[in-house]
Amino acid sequence: MRKKSGMAKLLYLSVALCLLFSVIISGCDASDNSDKDAKATNAPANSANPAATGPTPGGTVKFIMSSTATNIGFPATDAASFTLYYNRPALESLGRYDGTGKMTPFLAESWQSDSKAKTITFKIKQGIKFQDGTDFNAEAVKWNIEQYVAAKRPEVKGIQSIQVIDASTVQLNLASWDIGLLDSIAYFVLMVSPAAVEKNGKDWAVSHPVGTGPFNFVSWEKDVSIKFKKNENYWQKGKPYLDAIEYSFIYDLNTAGNVFKSGGADVITQMTAETTLELEKLGKSTMQNNAKIYGRIGLGLMFDSGNPNSPLKELKVRQAVMHAVDTKAIIKSVLRGLAEETNQYYDSTAQFYNPDVKGYPYDPEKAKQLLAEAGYANGFKTKITTIPSYENLVTAVQSYLAKVGIDVQVVTMDVSKLIALTAGTWDGMTVYIRTLQPNAPTLIYRNFGQDAAYFSKNIIHPESLNKLLKDAIDAPDAEASRKAVLDMQKVLHDDHAMYFPMASPISSIFMNPKVQNLGMFKTNGYDWAPEDVWVQK
Repeated sequence: MRKKSGMAKLLYLSVALCLLFSVIISGCDASDNSDKDAKATNAPANSANPAATGPTPGGTVKFIMSSTATNIGFPATDAASFTLYYNRPALESLGRYDGTGKMTPFLAESWQSDSKAKTITFKIKQGIKFQDGTDFNAEAVKWNIEQYVAAKRPEVKGIQSIQVIDASTVQLNLASWDIGLLDSIAYFVLMVSPAAVEKNGKDWAVSHPVGTGPFNFVSWEKDVSIKFKKNENYWQKGKPYLDAIEYSFIYDLNTAGNVFKSGGADVITQMTAETTLELEKLGKSTMQNNAKIYGRIGLGLMFDSGNPNSPLKELKVRQAVMHAVDTKAIIKSVLRGLAEETNQYYDSTAQFYNPDVKGYPYDPEKAKQLLAEAGYANGFKTKITTIPSYENLVTAVQSYLAKVGIDVQVVTMDVSKLIALTAGTWDGMTVYIRTLQPNAPTLIYRNFGQDAAYFSKNIIHPESLNKLLKDAIDAPDAEASRKAVLDMQKVLHDDHAMYFPMASPISSIFMNPKVQNLGMFKTNGYDWAPEDVWVQK
């Protein structure tokens, strides 16, 4: 039963890698059969049902996870972006993105940055408690940022010292100015209770999140479930509305789809293509996609360009690979048109998209010519390492490369093993999932910086790219930083062909119209606001 059609698995891919979980509500009033005539729409996921009069308390939301969790309570040592879904009920950050891609204060009251003095100052909201009853204050913020610094996370790179000015004010003193650092800290540094970690240890904290969030951690049974219950002392009065949140690990997509179609679930974000088409035809659910939000994902392939023993160390070979693959055809036939082709890091909807990038359009004869010029007229053997949900995409790439003489062995492993692999070295190519959030300098550095946590040990680091990364980070204002990022696109792709960007998927979710304020696909791809979710009775 494991085999699925390419259409089914790759439509799942476009959804799963953006959301990496499904949402199911059961054991609450949202999942009854009184909603059979609701029509499918493109209304936002948080739009109200016409009969809704306002938030009502109660209910349990169950999320079906597509990938196992490994760290839900000590985020400083977990660089996987998808974990932001798992720990969001318990852990919160200083800021959140709004619908325009602007970072706005959340746990922070306000902030100020001074490029000349090389400082960032956070003013912290007062009166907030961690779930263990200890104070959330400037000392706690300092401690949390220090954990990320100790873990050598690139999101906090460049902090020279952290100074507590008073109980609600923290000042960061930087070694050099970094225009993206404020957004990076406000978004990525999730606040956990220093007292809880110091009392129980970091190993304990990994599986026991204690934060300021709307839901308290209850239990984590590996590969079965993670459960949270309402935080009765949450700092936003009157919230959360739900009684509980539960993540269930269910990996069979047909089972998940059947549960939703039978009325046993209220929201589904991972499904086969057949389920998607059937749900659209039935017209009993609300649909929302991520076509117009910030923070979608990009998917493609990363080359082992820094491996001296790999044919892909040669620029012409990397260029040949991209010329050999008909990305448009793959999007149409395998992704069912639910993606936008892109020849660079961002897609055409983003402010960082550079229309002057030429890229490598489909041209198999050009690919053969480049291979011959690089000394590989008879082709060569290589690998593509993937995860199960990418197998059909990679198989399509494999078939195109075979036509120009490149013999590809497909190696499949689970997500956790792939993450570990890309932190070191790999042979040939590996699937490459990137987030398209607004903070471009930090995100690109996380992937291509010389000391980045992932990929850096196995790729080239051209001096022209290093300089532009520095220029984008050191820029005194947003426009200067944007110009450096635009120039960076040409260096990454036209000059050095460092990776194969391929596409940006368009993902969809379906939900019972009674589910309100889910918050997915509203701002940033990895964001949602569990404190605002409610179900109409």
